[in-house]
Amino acid sequence: MAHACYSSVLISHYAPDTLKVALPHMAHVPVGLAQCGTYFVAVQDDIIVGACGWTDGPRGAEVRKLAVHPDHLRKGIARSLLTHVHGSASTAGHERIGSAASLNAVPFYCALGYRQTGWVKIDTGHEDAPFDAATMERPL
Repeated sequence: MAHACYSSVLISHYAPDTLKVALPHMAHVPVGLAQCGTYFVAVQDDIIVGACGWTDGPRGAEVRKLAVHPDHLRKGIARSLLTHVHGSASTAGHERIGSAASLNAVPFYCALGYRQTGWVKIDTGHEDAPFDAATMERPL
């Protein structure tokens, strides 16, 4: 599901060579994240249509692996998942949450009260194909 999401929405902002090496890394959900209790899925008709979670980061909670299947975009699923993530992180005692947002996702995060704080290059495992992302944060 994550690979389908990322490959369809990122093509407008990233070069094909970058996506070729970045997508396997981005779409992989580590077992530890999937089992940590703060990774959530959206289900419709017994099918997972979206997922998102959070983990503790060096400066507070961090959004992890937000993805919605391309057939279910613009239906409020990502917004609902992030709202749930925000509530969960707040309940756990966090006062802020951050994210490394893909370039196409920056307006979405801004609409949810995030502000851009800088830029980061996400390691894709290939020096010649860095994945640029915006660092974002918001209070909880």
